[in-house]
Amino acid sequence: MAKLRLLTATVAFSVLTVAAQDNLLPNPGFESGKTSWNLYVNSSASDTVGTPEATLTAPAAAARTGLRGAQVVVDGHNANNWDIQLQPPQTWKAEKGKAYHMTFWGKASTTKPMNVAAALGPAAGYAYLTGWEFSLGTEWKQYEVFYTSPATGVDSLRLNVYLGSDTGTYMFDDFILDTVPSALPTTMVQPAKGAWYTGVYRNLFAELGYSQAAVDAKVQAAFDQLFLNGDLATERLYKIAPDDTTMGFIDATDFVLTEGQSYGMMIALQMDRQDIFDKMWKFAKFHMQQSSGDRMGYFAWKVSTTPPYTPEDLNPAPDGEEYFVTALLFAAKRWGSKTGIFDYQTQADSLLGLITKEKTATMLPLIVPDRKQIVFSPAQIDDPYTDPSYHIPAFYLVWNELATDKKGGFYAEMADTSWVFLQRAAHPTTGLFPDYSTFDGVPKPTDFNANSHKFSSDAHRVGSNIGFSWAWFMDNTAGMTLVKKELGFFASQTAGYKSQYSLDGVADVEYLSQSLISANAAAVLASDRPSDWAFVDALWKLPVSAGQYRYYNGLLQMLNLLHCSGKFKAWGSPGLSTTGISSHAQAPSSLRLSVSGRTITLSGLESTARILDLRGRELSKLNPVEGTARALVPTAGTWIVDAGPDGRALFTTP
Repeated sequence: MAKLRLLTATVAFSVLTVAAQDNLLPNPGFESGKTSWNLYVNSSASDTVGTPEATLTAPAAAARTGLRGAQVVVDGHNANNWDIQLQPPQTWKAEKGKAYHMTFWGKASTTKPMNVAAALGPAAGYAYLTGWEFSLGTEWKQYEVFYTSPATGVDSLRLNVYLGSDTGTYMFDDFILDTVPSALPTTMVQPAKGAWYTGVYRNLFAELGYSQAAVDAKVQAAFDQLFLNGDLATERLYKIAPDDTTMGFIDATDFVLTEGQSYGMMIALQMDRQDIFDKMWKFAKFHMQQSSGDRMGYFAWKVSTTPPYTPEDLNPAPDGEEYFVTALLFAAKRWGSKTGIFDYQTQADSLLGLITKEKTATMLPLIVPDRKQIVFSPAQIDDPYTDPSYHIPAFYLVWNELATDKKGGFYAEMADTSWVFLQRAAHPTTGLFPDYSTFDGVPKPTDFNANSHKFSSDAHRVGSNIGFSWAWFMDNTAGMTLVKKELGFFASQTAGYKSQYSLDGVADVEYLSQSLISANAAAVLASDRPSDWAFVDALWKLPVSAGQYRYYNGLLQMLNLLHCSGKFKAWGSPGLSTTGISSHAQAPSSLRLSVSGRTITLSGLESTARILDLRGRELSKLNPVEGTARALVPTAGTWIVDAGPDGRALFTTP
């Protein structure tokens, strides 16, 4: 039985299941005990270490989700790791030349070695093929392997977990085995209307051919590592304040930056973690927001990670304020405003008032009114300029819709201005953007950043900003033109593209950072060129960022995983739910949806509803008779029922 992470909702209209064909393994979450699973123990082997001894059970204590998980207790071991193997069910049929992808979650009593091996099964003449080495920690973490089968048949390919190198307790849960596309799709189709209006956010990974179960697991694994249970020294970014457990922050290597704090809040919002969101916002309010002087209301962009959190620089970095505002507006719609600093709508409105306030002797507004553009720093009062990666047209249109004071359409004008600016800032041949530029799009050299006039780390974000801005509103065809030119340049680099270039396309570094890989994947939201699927596939296969540079790489990877999986949503838009209602439904309690096979039944319906595919294309209409309507969907899959003002929901048919 598939194990589901349930969504809470105040209505019965929300239906979300994982289709059975997503996972080739029966009993993947051990909810039926250890049925179908095998623990191989080579008890005849021994050396100076001892004789391998191990047991397999499926207790509640081993569950990551659901009611059970697998527990392997190794009491004796040999020097050979293959002498003890957790073997998944061998009931699935492999196909020669088809690529397979296995993910699972694991942890151990103490840090332990673990291997995963690909081997031919008995049906193909048992033989070891290749293997992967991992280290199990004491917290749950997801592991994954990819392998192309050299054989066809049931039990012709095995992917076994080797545990024979050390004694101790090992726990596993939530295995997924699915196929990987053997070739990239030959088409790429843009939806007819933006996600803001339809509520349908493209899942590029699913369109590429990956299962929904695997997509959900990949996004959750990245969040878990970066925010919840990754190693504090090498993996996790989110930390609880050492002097106050009601606050939390993103650690940018000994500093808290408004960039990271606001990104972290947006990620928590999209992952439905209000507890983390509130802790981060409280830290920003108490330790970063200025309470006096010309900077009053702005946030010091850089403070220490240790009490009393001394500011390194009191000036704001406006991209932080942009994300703070938008995350707060979304929080008000997703969860409902509370009181005090957690009155999200009031806080967002207040910030919008501050970032457009009058110029003072020492400080510009964060948005220069006569240019309708955001500045790089309001402290540069005599020579203001901007940063192309700060230009996010979608956010400005959100402000125009969700802010209490819409300023007579000023924010919508900002979006139009940004589209014009981005066309000017892009190099006419390569499509590359500089890190900083004048308001007219001319690259801006600076004395504190030698790369400010080049395509460098800040500019990595521009493509993804364009991608999701286009996907949400589809309001300016320049988005597609800009993305296709920039991605076309990267694809043309026969030796592989790099992280830093002069704007005319000369690389001056030899590395490729995870931040750019992930941003290019999200940029594909604004492409219709099939060859660009390669950028999405690269993000899918990218390990979750760890180590010294995980701050920027990891946050951008997490944000862009959300964009590419359709999980980064504009809460409060016409197509999505509002206060207190599940992410998959918006409807009054009188509306009910039930699914039986490929037949759906909708009761409590007052007007015509529609069945849509995930691209928003209409398949059929539901015309109620005495409040009830039924329809048959053509195949197994995930669909949308759209009941207009009464609500909408996802549902899956087997």
